[in-house]
Amino acid sequence: MLPFGMRLKVRSRAGRRVSLWFPVILLWVVLRGLMLAVLPFMILAALPVWRDGPGWRLLLVYPLLFTLLWNLSGLHIETRDARNDVLISFQ
Repeated sequence: MLPFGMRLKVRSRAGRRVSLWFPVILLWVVLRGLMLAVLPFMILAALPVWRDGPGWRLLLVYPLLFTLLWNLSGLHIETRDARNDVLISFQ
């Protein structure tokens, strides 16, 4: 399932904390509109090189991007350095 939100938490060693929540569903709506607008140009670019080369790979961008976004749900990244602890979580 596509993640609807992203949580970002930053905690410094001094004890300060910042917690933000981003509604990434808005980004998916904009990305979908952009991809639909670009699709005819992608098809036109893929047709001349379909026989001899990478035309079919050019069209695979769409399902590969969708698969990548679909699998972001549940991704949990934690990093730590000398000053901060950072958490990025897709929900």
